[in-house]
Amino acid sequence: MHEYTITEESHKLLNELKSQNIRFAHWKSNSHLGKALAGKTDIDLLVLPDDKERFESSLRSLGYKKMVSQPWSTYPLVEDWLGLDCLTGSFLHIHVHYAIVTGIQHVKHLYLPWIDAFFNHVITDRKTGWPIPKPELEVLILFIRIWAKMPPAERIKKQPVIPPYIKDELVNLLQEVDLTNLTSLCVELNLKIPKHFTEVIDSIKVNGDNENILEISQLLYTQMKPYFRIPWFQSVLISTFFKINIKAYKYSMRFIGPFKLGKTLYGGGKVIALIGSDGSGKSTISNDLLKWLTYKVDTHYFYMGKNPHIKSNNKLLLSKTDIFFLNNRVSKILKKLVGNLYYLILIQKKLSSIRLARRMSTTGSVILCDRFPQKDVFGINDGPNLQLARPNWSSRMEMRMFDQVAELAPDIVIKLNVKPEVAMERKPEHDKSKILQKCDALSNINFKNTKVINVDSNRPYEQVLAEVKNEIWRLL
Repeated sequence: MHEYTITEESHKLLNELKSQNIRFAHWKSNSHLGKALAGKTDIDLLVLPDDKERFESSLRSLGYKKMVSQPWSTYPLVEDWLGLDCLTGSFLHIHVHYAIVTGIQHVKHLYLPWIDAFFNHVITDRKTGWPIPKPELEVLILFIRIWAKMPPAERIKKQPVIPPYIKDELVNLLQEVDLTNLTSLCVELNLKIPKHFTEVIDSIKVNGDNENILEISQLLYTQMKPYFRIPWFQSVLISTFFKINIKAYKYSMRFIGPFKLGKTLYGGGKVIALIGSDGSGKSTISNDLLKWLTYKVDTHYFYMGKNPHIKSNNKLLLSKTDIFFLNNRVSKILKKLVGNLYYLILIQKKLSSIRLARRMSTTGSVILCDRFPQKDVFGINDGPNLQLARPNWSSRMEMRMFDQVAELAPDIVIKLNVKPEVAMERKPEHDKSKILQKCDALSNINFKNTKVINVDSNRPYEQVLAEVKNEIWRLL
């Protein structure tokens, strides 16, 4: 079994919750608890509803941010919070339950009535020190979850398929179960069990056969029908509707997107821009930040250079004006034909993208801009291109659009400051005089009502990326 390094942030969280006497436990999939505390998967916490206010206060004191799920992953009495381990840059996604929730995908139709009893059967995990349910309780919950989560297409089969990882989890958990305690717990929870219950459990321990697992799973699940929050058939219809919607969004996104598919920030997102000379690491850092953020936050990539484009949910979106900005013969001919109009088309496309970015950020998305238009320096660093010649209608129109861009400045600007000699060493194929110009001009670029973070990008890349991640997290 893979050994994971538990993050420092996980230790802080555990100590904080204990110090506040909050009743909580990691309630399911505890065979993967180490993986969750390392930031590699969700941390599923069950919190006693009476402690909700103090629990949320503790999370805020540690810098956690409340998230908003999309409709297909939003359930009553379930919330999402996101924290960051500053040392590793790993997110900790706290999936907070104030009820024991399970069921069909996108709906979670079953709320188990055992939350008070649950906290009478909590122990401390030997490896991590975190509170978890006794194996007898966790295994009963897992049996019910197996049938509750079973897709409709599987239920009608003669031999429904149990995912191998779920079966392994169940069999491993059963090795820790005391059968006398398990039977007593069933009595305590008013669960009816067959006369041959212990024999079936022993058989599952040894053979892991589907038939016995499904027999117990279905038997226990059937007794939970009074606790459905939505009838099962209605849940299937809702789940199917969401699945179709998600597929439709993903298919149509390139043409009419972008769409929000990830979790958004409660209270609003941010527009973040990275600017700097060639050789400062803009594009590399932008790509790594995009991977980092999209893991848990609805994030979209807006490129604001010579070929402006949007990448959303790993798809490059199409635009009617793309033909002007491609690096091919047709585009080059079109640029010559339209003359100065090309620069107006360029800034108009960027302005439209920035307006879209603003709208999306107000509803919780993060927009990551690689470069950003500015009007302080002409001809370079994404500044105006028509202002150095004699004033005319096209230069005046260009500046009007740059003025509009300035009113829509990013929330956060990361200035990647690099020495010309370092930039030239990283980009030896680039024009050295242009690099020198761009490095010198960076200090003259200003943004209205924007938090500007100056980063020394002469340092090793890992240090620069770590600083940028921590600054962004602090300001989100």
